Amino acid sequence: MLFNSLNFIAFFFIVLLFLVFEQYTTKRTAARNTLLLIASYIFYGWFDIGFLLVLFYVTIVNFVTGRTLLKATKNKKTILGVGIVLSLLPLLFYKYAAFVTSNICMLLGTTPHESWFNGWIMPIGISFFTFQALSYSIDIYREKITASSSLPDFMLFVAFFPTVLSGPIEKARNLLPQIHCYRKITIDNFIEGAITFIWGLFKKIVIADRLCAYVDWAYGSADYLSGSTLALAAILYSIQIYCDFSGYSDMAWGVAKALGFDVTRNFRFPYFATTIKEFWRRWHISLTSWFTEYVYFSLGGNRVRLKARWMFNISMVFVLSGIWHGASWNFLIWGMLHALLYLTEYSFGIHRKGYETPRIMKIPACILVFILVTVAWIFFRIENFDNAVFVISKIVTDIVSPISTGASAFTFVCNMLLLVIFITFDWLLYKNIFIKENRFATPGYANITWVITLLLFIALFSVSADNFVYFQF
Repeated sequence: MLFNSLNFIAFFFIVLLFLVFEQYTTKRTAARNTLLLIASYIFYGWFDIGFLLVLFYVTIVNFVTGRTLLKATKNKKTILGVGIVLSLLPLLFYKYAAFVTSNICMLLGTTPHESWFNGWIMPIGISFFTFQALSYSIDIYREKITASSSLPDFMLFVAFFPTVLSGPIEKARNLLPQIHCYRKITIDNFIEGAITFIWGLFKKIVIADRLCAYVDWAYGSADYLSGSTLALAAILYSIQIYCDFSGYSDMAWGVAKALGFDVTRNFRFPYFATTIKEFWRRWHISLTSWFTEYVYFSLGGNRVRLKARWMFNISMVFVLSGIWHGASWNFLIWGMLHALLYLTEYSFGIHRKGYETPRIMKIPACILVFILVTVAWIFFRIENFDNAVFVISKIVTDIVSPISTGASAFTFVCNMLLLVIFITFDWLLYKNIFIKENRFATPGYANITWVITLLLFIALFSVSADNFVYFQF
């Protein structure tokens, strides 16, 4: 069930009702966690009951690995290595087996049998819950977690239904302590969570899903459209993917908050960044943090002697981030482009300690970063490299042509007005003016007005897609 569905709303309030009843009766952590674990497995199994087998497998592998590491006195690196390999096997099979096989066959001059991977559906969120489970084993190995968890508590940590589908990817040391103690449901937490959920829902079904139709049409008809139209489609895709994924993350955060849990804020206004480095501190924060801690630092980080080795470490983070998104050359190119942009900034001294973008340059720098990120998104969105290059070349050579509005001029104008409203709301939140994240639980005039406005827009202008963009990753 999707967050933007009536099924989920009904499911959530049933779970909430059970939890409130438990809060006024047993008040026991074990009882509360059992209810949440059952709810999480029902929620995930709703998509395909077979997915539960993969989820349970990854959970057991990391639970056993963690327990073994806690008891071991030697060979800990080997134990961790075996645990990581076993954990990654389902991910590697579902996500990369077909890609690797087809490329090997292409090199050998043969054709892979289509039936080899027919019927194998990649479990939703496999990249997210696998990385989340791995954080437990790695944190135990690094002695950042010293206490063992019970199996039910660990199962809940991996399968926690607000985060299991598309994150945020929680580290074990952040979420497990919350699972171990009793988390009460309060009115303030519920209101804050509900408002954040509504904001995320607005971004998803009023902005992202509306822009999706135009972007799909434009990229699907690139041969017949002007460069200016394709440029607009590229810009709108940047906003679409942000609103789609950050909308999901806001809804996930809101659901968790309503239940009394604090999870990572996965996005912090990335398109207001003035450098690529800052962009990655604001975009998909939990994944960036995961790769930084468990890949970048493991490779030596910036503590290596040779500058070339540091450049390699940075590049590996971006390359792996690209590959994480999918088994396709376009994702690899997207990751390499961001590595190139990051290292180019470094060569100009932008990353030096204490550097801050001059005030007079903040707006131009923000626009430049958005343009560069948007160009990279073209390779992310269009799987075929030649098609992506064609779109970029057409944008460069035909940027002054008239813009096509698509099938309906009225819908196009309506979407542009809604986009202006969204950007205004996002800017007000960013500047902490009128609507303030740290005061969502305060029943003030500003919050009430803003929430009523969002609900009206959702009621009048919402459309709904079948899925979230990041479910495929």
